[in-house]
Amino acid sequence: MGATSYGFGGFDYKARPDFTAQRDSKGAWSARNSFTMLREVWETYARELFVKGALITDLYPELNSYWSFLTLESVEVGNEPGAITVARCTWAGWSETEYDEDEDVVYALSGTRVERPIQQHPLFRKEVVNNDDLRGIYKAILMGAIKGEFKINEGREKDPDVLYVISTTDASIEHPIENPTTIKWLEIILEQGIKTYQAPTLQWTEETSSATGWRDQNLNKLGLVEYDGNNRPPGSPPMPQYGTFNWLKISMNQTQEGTVVQQSQTWELSPPGGFQPAYLYDYDLSELEGEE
Repeated sequence: MGATSYGFGGFDYKARPDFTAQRDSKGAWSARNSFTMLREVWETYARELFVKGALITDLYPELNSYWSFLTLESVEVGNEPGAITVARCTWAGWSETEYDEDEDVVYALSGTRVERPIQQHPLFRKEVVNNDDLRGIYKAILMGAIKGEFKINEGREKDPDVLYVISTTDASIEHPIENPTTIKWLEIILEQGIKTYQAPTLQWTEETSSATGWRDQNLNKLGLVEYDGNNRPPGSPPMPQYGTFNWLKISMNQTQEGTVVQQSQTWELSPPGGFQPAYLYDYDLSELEGEE
């Protein structure tokens, strides 16, 4: 009697009219609905049909074929009076025909702070590394000071126009420094003990979804410079107005649930002047083919 009042027999399961679906900002669909059946139907055979990956249109043929890309993610089973079982289903899927690579993407800009060597500071690079007017001996002394090869000669009287440095391995080797730029940086490095600086770093992340995930060719630029100010990453992130910068692809991620792959890739903005030395970050991987 109970089975007849619900409108199905001993081998039936029926979808309730409660189907709902939602498409997220990355183009992936999720949906929910429920099925009603006699408890013995679930326990004898229906439980073997409601398995992860089952197509919704196989279990719910009355549903329009448009939704055939949805597959079963999870099912929650509960009993109701009258020996009735309700299977509450969660579905997920991705429709390639609807995907818009310009719209179904989420971009995120994040910042952090890293410690970099003082020789990478934009002012050091401008005033020392890339300064053709600075004598080579001064550049060598500054780089040696960073490495601990020189120290200030404390035995000399303070002179605002001259700074005397001596070798840390042979005190008889002394260099009088009269160049104001070199004196400034030697005081920073040797007097103040500053050999690193706090540098802000920006990262740009693209998140989307697909049915396939990343392909082999998508990894060709991982760990390499991929974009710059003239050719920015997808989504066109903001960049400093002055100076030369580039974007290094630093990570790629993906997770798969059923037929939906959630994926992301992240680029990091370089210090001014780009990642150095440039040849370590900008080369063609195909040139390494055959190398061990």
